[in-house]
Amino acid sequence: MVFNFKKNIVVGVSVTPDLGLEVAQVDFATKTVLKYGFRQLTYDNMRQEIADMDIFKETLQELLESLTIPKGTEIWLNLPTIAFKVTDYPASLNEMEVLGAIEEDLSNHNIFQNTEPCVAATALPSSTMQFTKVAYTAAQKSVLIEIAMQIKELGYKLAGIGTSVSSILNSLIYNERVIASQDEPWVLLIVNNNSCRILSMLGNNYIDSLEEKIAIGEVLEEEENYSIVTSAVNPLIANLPSKCLYVVSTTGIISAKALADKLVYNAQIIHQEANIYASAPFLETAPDVDEGFANQISLDVIGAAVSRDLVATTSGSLNMFNASLGDVYILEQPPVLKFGSLSFVLSMPNMIVASVAVALVLLFVNLAALVPLNTTISQKQEQITKIKKDISVIQRYLDENKDISGNKFSESDEIRLGISSNKNLYSYYTIVGTEIPKKLWLTSLSLGKYTTIEGQADNLESVYSFFRNIKDYNPESDIKLQKLALATNSKFTTISEEDAVDAGSLITSMTADFYEFRISNAPEVKQETKDSSGLPGLMGLEPLE
Repeated sequence: MVFNFKKNIVVGVSVTPDLGLEVAQVDFATKTVLKYGFRQLTYDNMRQEIADMDIFKETLQELLESLTIPKGTEIWLNLPTIAFKVTDYPASLNEMEVLGAIEEDLSNHNIFQNTEPCVAATALPSSTMQFTKVAYTAAQKSVLIEIAMQIKELGYKLAGIGTSVSSILNSLIYNERVIASQDEPWVLLIVNNNSCRILSMLGNNYIDSLEEKIAIGEVLEEEENYSIVTSAVNPLIANLPSKCLYVVSTTGIISAKALADKLVYNAQIIHQEANIYASAPFLETAPDVDEGFANQISLDVIGAAVSRDLVATTSGSLNMFNASLGDVYILEQPPVLKFGSLSFVLSMPNMIVASVAVALVLLFVNLAALVPLNTTISQKQEQITKIKKDISVIQRYLDENKDISGNKFSESDEIRLGISSNKNLYSYYTIVGTEIPKKLWLTSLSLGKYTTIEGQADNLESVYSFFRNIKDYNPESDIKLQKLALATNSKFTTISEEDAVDAGSLITSMTADFYEFRISNAPEVKQETKDSSGLPGLMGLEPLE
């Protein structure tokens, strides 16, 4: 898998013997020829190469400039097929060994007996455990190197080099003239001035190839030319059963339609004119394309223009601009980084897009990190503000008390001062804590502007004893026994008349449950002369001093 982030413009350039040199730009999505032009160019059929390379360069430059093809555009070049074959090699051979075997086979070809071949090969899905089925094509290496250097000098980028077999097949697949599922066999017959080439296909993949050399020309009668072709083709296709035979003629000497009528085959025959007999354009053309040229646009140049986009969908695209060209290929091709089955082309456009993508990812990551960071910063700023406020309060306190020295502070003085100012409080706390007689308990203790102590006892002696203790601790106190009475639920026992004059007898005659008292220096509230029990005069008892 190769990542192409943004595809550059690509144009097809084809050396087409019957036309010359063609240039076309095709909108792959809409199947429309956007730009097209051609110029005469001589092709040497005997040597099977361009007759004059300098003229080729000049003609190509003129065409590209006339069609306003910008510098840097990718070019996919199509050349007439010199050698094409589908054959089996032992599965034990590795890639380099297969390439060596192909070059050995090509050494028997008359063109490659004196010149080194440049080979493009691909293993096919129909390979087995015993054999690797390989499709390959080849051209003169020296010619391809010179073409590559000329295209570079013109300011364009060579993307691929294919041959007419691949280009024609790509055109048919691209325009859906051939619609075959991967499990349906069909046969493609390509007729040109020098040969009849038969390709056995399964869907979009090669199964086998056959070639029969022919000698036809304008010097022969029409029927004679057709007879030569049918005599060469009929025996070959008789052994190739399929769903369909597709006939393509690229020569002006043979009409594909007329040939299809003369062939004998046991399946449907479909024809496609790729010559002067074409009655309609193979693809729609844009308004900028001269209508007079629309019908002559070859399948070769269309196939070249769409080859880059069809590489992943068919085995038909065999690219001779590959590593076998050596230094030229290395110089013209950007390096590729491979990650397992994935690869990344380090071209300038890809690097720019990749850099932008990385920058966007980093920006997104930074923004995502800033969201919680902003929250944290806000919280920290609030903490800092609070700390600054606390510091301000402390500093103000220090400023207000800067004249105070620790040397002026005396713990003993502070204690004496506190005791002297709270002497009464300390006295009462001491009495309450240590001098409470038995059978006496307190119910209320109020120490403030006035001192009030309220409590209960089950005998009068405990009350008077407690009051004397208070006076002994603080003789200067103005505290008094303001209340002393029987509790409300006390009972009074009747005494004899003779004992009534004896106060002691009076007190002991009472069977009170307990007594209530209040010791206080607070202003006295006017008291009733009788308590709730009906005991006369008890509230008026004068406390002992």
